[in-house]
Amino acid sequence: MSTGEPSPTSTRRTVAAVFLAGVSVFLVLYETQGLLPAIRDAYGIDGPTASLTVSATNVAMACFLIPFSMLAPRIGHARQIGAGVIVAAILALVLPFTPTPELLIAVRFLQGLAIASVPATAMAYLSLRLPPAALPGAIGVYIAGNTIGGLCSRLLTGLASEFLGWHGGLAFTAVVSLVFGLIVVWLLRHDLFPTSRSRAVLDTDPGVPEPTDTDPTIAEAADRDAVTAGDDVADASADGDDGDTHPAGDDGAGSAQPPRRAIPLGGGLWRIYLTGFLCMIVFGGSFTMLGTRLQQDPWHLSEGAVALFFLIYLVGTVVTTYYGRLATKYPRTRITLAGMVIALAGAGLTLVDSLGVIILGMSLLTAGFFLGHTGASAAASAARPGVDSTRSAAIYLTVYYLGTSLGAWLSAVLFADFAWPGVVGMCAASLIAVLVLTLTGAPIGFRKRN
Repeated sequence: MSTGEPSPTSTRRTVAAVFLAGVSVFLVLYETQGLLPAIRDAYGIDGPTASLTVSATNVAMACFLIPFSMLAPRIGHARQIGAGVIVAAILALVLPFTPTPELLIAVRFLQGLAIASVPATAMAYLSLRLPPAALPGAIGVYIAGNTIGGLCSRLLTGLASEFLGWHGGLAFTAVVSLVFGLIVVWLLRHDLFPTSRSRAVLDTDPGVPEPTDTDPTIAEAADRDAVTAGDDVADASADGDDGDTHPAGDDGAGSAQPPRRAIPLGGGLWRIYLTGFLCMIVFGGSFTMLGTRLQQDPWHLSEGAVALFFLIYLVGTVVTTYYGRLATKYPRTRITLAGMVIALAGAGLTLVDSLGVIILGMSLLTAGFFLGHTGASAAASAARPGVDSTRSAAIYLTVYYLGTSLGAWLSAVLFADFAWPGVVGMCAASLIAVLVLTLTGAPIGFRKRN
């Protein structure tokens, strides 16, 4: 008789599928970021127009995260993930053959739409398929896949362009993404194409609800658990709270929860959303124009050499790994303030015309960004009375990717008029705004009230 618990093989297959799905879609998310000078010259367009190949994808992703999170319980989480990875990779194969910049930007927008289906669904799917004990580790593996995909999106495309040209670089990344996508579909085949045998196995224990991928009730519960798992404890410990906070909608004995709002903004949440938005303007804008700067005087670096600078992204992996330890010792406000000061120092160092100093500056900027973003993301996902934490986290991701889009475009505009100091000025203004938000709203925006 079935115990209702998935087998170790099934668990490993599910985790591997979601990990590779993250790698596959994030592999094509930023593939044009390091190729903007080549795209600009090939189509005879200006820098701000070329930057739209980055912004369009992130805008589409931001706009469709919430709709896809609502659609998944109806069409099936696995089906949505499988369709997203394949469509995103196929559109990536089309990119090298687009004859006009307008069509290139349109295809990139459609890519963002397809990519959004995976992050909008992945953690809920893990919650639906895995036992609670395996969930935190699985979510960590999925996030690692996103990080690896995002890094390789810049790195592989740039290195391949060194030997194959920018068309070949995009095609190479697309093929790798498609291979991963096909593996994802194969790993998810039991959920994508359920057989009578698999249904019979699930039906052997009538006392255990079937973990169907299209059950809205189970899926909605999974969405809540996936977003809040692990964040509540870190959020409480970071703010000096005792952690004894019931999630919104928990009908515990003697508890009266306020009604949930369609768009949660109270309790300082709007400050948290704005923090993520401003931080991403800095991160997305600086890295978008870094390659253009390094390919001009006095360095004239190639696409492959520029791609190696994206290894600085690994600094963020280290920072997020140790953030939990910092949060147990210091309030999140203090960590955020420190992060913004570090990022400001790093942005200033990038003004020096020395590759070594630029690497140091971008590393400090990256570390500061991840200190601010990690804290804001945890705060947006934490359980609050009267707030749907899943919706709050989705809104945070939406404004987060909108910040990427604005940062990529605005940095290109400022670079065209003021060169690199214009980009640094944009970063400094955004970082100072986060400092002001943190200092003026810390008791509300970054601490829980009793």
